[in-house]
Amino acid sequence: MDGDAGAQAEKLYTEAVHETPPNRNKLDRLVDLLCDHPRLLYDSFFAKAHEAAGIAVDIWHGTGDMMSDDNLLILTPPALWGWTVMEETVCHAPPQELRETRYPQLAQQFLELAEQTLAHPDTTPGPVVRRTIQALTRFWPEIINACISLKTQSPAWRQLYEAMLQRADSLMQLSEQSDDPALQMHLAKFLETEATIFTAIPQPGGSSRSTLSLDQLPDSHAYISKTALATRGERARQQLLRLLPSSDHMRLCNTSFITATINSIVYLMNLRPQFCDQLLERLINWYVVTNSSEQTMTHLQSVVIGKTLSIALLQLYTRRYMGAYSEVLERALDALNGPEWVRWQEQQARERERRQRQQARQRSQARRQAPDEDPHSTRWVPAPEDGQDELAYQPAPGADAELGAIATLPSSEAAGQKRTAHADDDDDEEKQMMLLEESAKRVKLGEEEKMKKKSAASEEERRQTAVDTDQEMEAEMQVALQSELPFELPSMDEMTTDARQEHVVEAIRRVVSGSERVRKFIEHKRVLHSVDTVSGPRLQTLANGLSTNSKVLEDSMVMLVRLVTNCYIVFFEASRTGGSPAHMGASSQWNKMHECVEGVLQSIIDAPRTQYGLAMIMLYELWMSIVVTDPELARTPEKSDSEYTVLALYLRWCERIFDAIVACSMEAASQQVEKAASAAETADGAAVVPQQQPEHDELLLEFIKDVPYLPLALLSKVEACLKSPSTAALGFVTLERAIEQRPPIFSAGLDILLTYSAHPDRATRVGCIRAVKKHYPNGASAQRISKMASSSFKMGVERATKQSTEMEQKVAAILNQVDDVSMTDDVPMTDEAVEMRKTEAVEKKKADAFALRKQGEQAIEAGLVVHMELLLALSTKNMDLLSVVFDAYKDAPLTVQISIRRIITPLVKSMVNAPAKIIPVLTQFPVGAETLAQRMIFLLCSDATRVPARELVQGVLGMCDERNLDGNFMVFLVNGMDREEALKRLPSIVGILDGSDGPRMLVRESFARLTTSSLNRPSVLSPTQLLMGLHDEAVVATGQKAVEAVGVYEAMAKPDGTRVFSTPVFDTALKLLAEQEHVSPLMLQTADAYYRRRGGPAGTVIKLLQKLIERKVWEMDDGMVEVFVQSFRTMLPGTLALVKTVPHDALRRMVEMDA
Repeated sequence: MDGDAGAQAEKLYTEAVHETPPNRNKLDRLVDLLCDHPRLLYDSFFAKAHEAAGIAVDIWHGTGDMMSDDNLLILTPPALWGWTVMEETVCHAPPQELRETRYPQLAQQFLELAEQTLAHPDTTPGPVVRRTIQALTRFWPEIINACISLKTQSPAWRQLYEAMLQRADSLMQLSEQSDDPALQMHLAKFLETEATIFTAIPQPGGSSRSTLSLDQLPDSHAYISKTALATRGERARQQLLRLLPSSDHMRLCNTSFITATINSIVYLMNLRPQFCDQLLERLINWYVVTNSSEQTMTHLQSVVIGKTLSIALLQLYTRRYMGAYSEVLERALDALNGPEWVRWQEQQARERERRQRQQARQRSQARRQAPDEDPHSTRWVPAPEDGQDELAYQPAPGADAELGAIATLPSSEAAGQKRTAHADDDDDEEKQMMLLEESAKRVKLGEEEKMKKKSAASEEERRQTAVDTDQEMEAEMQVALQSELPFELPSMDEMTTDARQEHVVEAIRRVVSGSERVRKFIEHKRVLHSVDTVSGPRLQTLANGLSTNSKVLEDSMVMLVRLVTNCYIVFFEASRTGGSPAHMGASSQWNKMHECVEGVLQSIIDAPRTQYGLAMIMLYELWMSIVVTDPELARTPEKSDSEYTVLALYLRWCERIFDAIVACSMEAASQQVEKAASAAETADGAAVVPQQQPEHDELLLEFIKDVPYLPLALLSKVEACLKSPSTAALGFVTLERAIEQRPPIFSAGLDILLTYSAHPDRATRVGCIRAVKKHYPNGASAQRISKMASSSFKMGVERATKQSTEMEQKVAAILNQVDDVSMTDDVPMTDEAVEMRKTEAVEKKKADAFALRKQGEQAIEAGLVVHMELLLALSTKNMDLLSVVFDAYKDAPLTVQISIRRIITPLVKSMVNAPAKIIPVLTQFPVGAETLAQRMIFLLCSDATRVPARELVQGVLGMCDERNLDGNFMVFLVNGMDREEALKRLPSIVGILDGSDGPRMLVRESFARLTTSSLNRPSVLSPTQLLMGLHDEAVVATGQKAVEAVGVYEAMAKPDGTRVFSTPVFDTALKLLAEQEHVSPLMLQTADAYYRRRGGPAGTVIKLLQKLIERKVWEMDDGMVEVFVQSFRTMLPGTLALVKTVPHDALRRMVEMDA
């Protein structure tokens, strides 16, 4: 069997990995097969799984040579499969013969690959990282259990334990540093596992659901410390509580992550009840604080999280072993006051009341059945029968119930004290109440039966009346049909011209005659409908699938339409065989025939939803007559030249039915929106879980799909749905599915969606954009979509530019009035009062100008969003479209440029994990769009804790070299450079300083990124290396900018408030700089500034001066000597001893320079 399973497994693996992308379903089937035959895991498939996951990790971490999005997409499914197979291998007990040999080797490979995967979680796909954490969480209890149960102290198992301990430390560190909610959900499960298995089970009433606990570990183990594991369990509990987000960031957190963390904490209390007090108090306090106002927790979050917490605690409260903690849980549930807790309390109250009534009845029955007894005895027991052992005698069957009833009596009665004199009266009153209740129930039941019988008789009478009426109408119809001669379609080739003409006229006459009879049936239906509104409809289903109240009405309508189609067929045959057929014009019988069938059409239009099947049958009948009479016209129906042809009849019917269906669907959609809004208002403030969005009405979509031919002009009528926010979803959902399921209308439907992709209503706009995006960029209409998106964006920029110009003119006009402020009051005022009035008037004008500018900027940005969202949505699939944004940006006014930078922010941030897509467009930005390029680089590197992607760093640096760009483009990329690159680019970054605050902030940010370490990566430069780099010749060559850069660096502080430029950094850097061959004056200026501003150590500066004297500073350039003299004088009197070491001539030169 294993041989067959092995061959099947090899076949599944080969087929799955050779598909592009790999077939996940086959890989899942392979996992199931390997689980059924675990021996295969140890033979070859563990090696395959390890290789699949290992190769992917190497590529994701940059050690492979196939770094591309396609390869990453291809490698992710095999990597996930590999982790699943490795988990199944190491998390199950191996065969006995492999326990000391093969299994430890496989487990060691599993842990080593986990270490490589978790080394760079930011560059590894999230599903793989989460799968790794899940596997380690499952393996941790297994390795502990195995190490405890092993009788021999094997070195291999000890190595496994120590390696897993390191992985557990890495996961703990990751839980403290990661901000990814999806990752934290799996880390919460890991913390829950550690907190459970590294804790003892409470002895009294403890839960035994966990198979592993700290109790099972012996006090003395060769390499496992029980105390250390207990400390890990405590740390895991504390970290699990810390995962709950603070109130400052509640809106930015993932609700699913919060509920998962809450479930982990409650589950831990379930397994280890001894921590209930500690965990529950902090959990409830967290919820109360974060739920205190709308500013910290949204209404939806409050509802979902509160309901999750209430249900979890209520389930915990009902556990039998949680009795010792019931008071704590009750206080928590009272604080939450969830509807589940309220309903449970009400249910318990009703149950207690029911039990009390039952016990009261039992006491009453026991007293009635008991004989006279001694008032001092508490129980009557009959004497044993003759020959029965008195010791073996058992009490009466009702004695236990009586004892239970006595246990519930008041203390005086339960103690055997004398009852009151009204006990018998109470007994009679209770009996009377029971009899009254039974009588009331019988009376109520009798009345209900009478009402049912009366209702059934009335319904039967009404039904019989309707059946009789329908039979009479059907008989009348049969007689009417039999009164005419049977209509047959003879061969036109065998008839004369007059006979052909007569047949055409006869066919028209039959239509007119039949329409009169159908009209009667329609009137009858209306009468029945008025009756049904009172007594309810009586729908019956016929053999053709149609529903009717009169059985034959719809059949008669179909028959009338077929008579019409037969007229056209006869007319076509007569025209084909020659002769002079009847004239087809407004004054002919054809016009009258069209008018005769209007009643049928009106009947459908009045109820398009219920008459949908009838409408389809009739439209197909008409279309088939078109195909039969003129196949060429059926292929090109737009060429109709008469309004009384069968095609004209079809088109009119189709249009009017389509109008009715559109109106009916819009009405249903509007009612649905109003109902939802009313429900929301009713539930305002109540704890109600949001319901799933209902499906959209598909009547309109079904008609578009089912109708035999849909004129493209009719599709524009769907725009009526898109124009109203309440029915917009109906419109774009219908068009989105219609253009996919009916290709002939694709182009027309796409045009409508493109038009409304720039609609002012955001919901309508987003819905249309999503529908269009599905067909881009691989569809045949990709070029047309791109052109439409580009045109819409350019139009938006033009309008925004015009609005900006008008706004600036209005603002300038208001500001110009500031200089013309004059006093209109004739009341004499002092000069100070006049000046104050003028100042107030000026400030008011400036405030008006500011408000006008702000309002105009908001209007400009809102208009740009409308015209820009389609282009940005398509750019996620085709980044080349961003070149259109760059081209328009460079010529736009400043206000429009600012709006574009804000609008494009979400798109650029979404490219953080895949910057390779945006680099080609970014590096080719046109002249004049520098600020937009800098903004995009900042957004890609906005998270200072993440290392920028290497391809982004190389692309931007290459662009700067090729186009000779300044350091503004490199500021946020420095933490992605290596040491040599950072030192090489430092002069460019320092070169952006100009004495203003803006460049200073940028350079400070750059220095902070250079000296700050990130997760699993040290800083690019140490503080000492950065200080030395600022004294490099290339930086010093920037002159005053280098001095300003040192000042910026000197003022920097760490997050804890301490200075980056500390005394050890200062001492070390000066010693190294003094040893260099070339010494710059900046070094002395730095030392002098550090001494004067920060009170640095004078000894370090004096030693530096002494070192320069030894190197004959007086022989250096004048700039160096001048700075030396200034520093020498600043350090007086500490430098007096150094005067003796300076030669007489050199000292004279320095004195002259100082003078």
